[in-house]
Amino acid sequence: MMSASSTASARYRRILGGGFFAVFVVQTGFGAILPLLPQFVHKHGFPLSDMGIMAASYAAVSFVGQVGLGPLTDRFGRRRAMVLGSVVEAAGTAGFLLHGSVLWFVFCRVLQGLGSAAIVPAANALVADFVPEEGRGRAYGWMAAAGSAGFAVGPMLGGLAGAEFGLGAPFVIGAVLNVVAAAATMLLLPGSRGHGGAHAAARARVLPLLRYLWPYFSVMFAWMGITGMYDTSWSLYMQWLGATKWVIGLSFTLFALPLLFFNIFGGRLADRVSRRHATILWGTGLQAITVVFYIISHSPWFSIAVSIIEAAAMSLTGPALSASVMDHSPDSVHGAVQGLFQASGTFGATLMALASGPLLVSRPNHPFYLGASVLLATTVGVGLVWRSGRRVAQKL
Repeated sequence: MMSASSTASARYRRILGGGFFAVFVVQTGFGAILPLLPQFVHKHGFPLSDMGIMAASYAAVSFVGQVGLGPLTDRFGRRRAMVLGSVVEAAGTAGFLLHGSVLWFVFCRVLQGLGSAAIVPAANALVADFVPEEGRGRAYGWMAAAGSAGFAVGPMLGGLAGAEFGLGAPFVIGAVLNVVAAAATMLLLPGSRGHGGAHAAARARVLPLLRYLWPYFSVMFAWMGITGMYDTSWSLYMQWLGATKWVIGLSFTLFALPLLFFNIFGGRLADRVSRRHATILWGTGLQAITVVFYIISHSPWFSIAVSIIEAAAMSLTGPALSASVMDHSPDSVHGAVQGLFQASGTFGATLMALASGPLLVSRPNHPFYLGASVLLATTVGVGLVWRSGRRVAQKL
């Protein structure tokens, strides 16, 4: 006969497994459309000169949605937010198949951003709801690994489908996968009414929490900001180094696959609660160094090798960062804090993407000067803040 603790443990594993599976499926669907999205919308009348509008609309809606929808997951429950987000993202993805106007394509991208904004904070808050402090690092490592796996599989799946069945095929796959994610969430996650009335009282505690959380938000800003820089410049940078199209595509896979495995290891390190600050700083510092090597690289294969080291550095930062933020947050505002936390990353990615564009004009490796500087400044600044706080605590 199973004990109560083993029964509860099995239930939590089922819930978390459902959350990880949903994230994997959603990321696979999201990644499936990325390789051919610019070609698809351009073929149907979207001017290349306005491609930035589509990217900016997705980022802006994601930012606003994360801030606004995060608190609602505390009130109405994680499952509802994840199901609704998957359905909205499915609608946005399927909408591209209607071949509407330029404004219609922008609207579809807005729907995708809104769906993502509902899913990500809810999924990350779900981990904190069920995993105790000493095990959250490993859980967030698995969450990140699930997302990395989806992003590794998605572009390959979408690229193959597009080559075989036409440019519309990845959007069919993406929409179907989002529906699958919604169904899996309904079946595998428990229903919840959220915190209800307790949420209103706890909401007032979020702003005072920022006094302690802002260093983590700063790291998230820089850490996700780098992804915005890469979205804008990586393909052009690799082409400048002499990489062929298949090598450029391969570079994404050779980054995502190691990141999958490194995140599991990084999650284990993050479970050393007393060393989380050091793990975060080592991760951001090492990533800053890898970005410097992109600047001096003259070979696409050397840059790919460096990107694998960067994946290891990112795996040190991500799980420890997510676990630390949740450790400082009351249960009743996990969603609200996650919404703000994810929004800080989205804001960083948006600004870094916008700043990288003009830097590309002079030379394709110039955005990396900005990336390395932001990461290094964040590592030093946050490190000094935490060191000062530790000294004050020791005196008390």
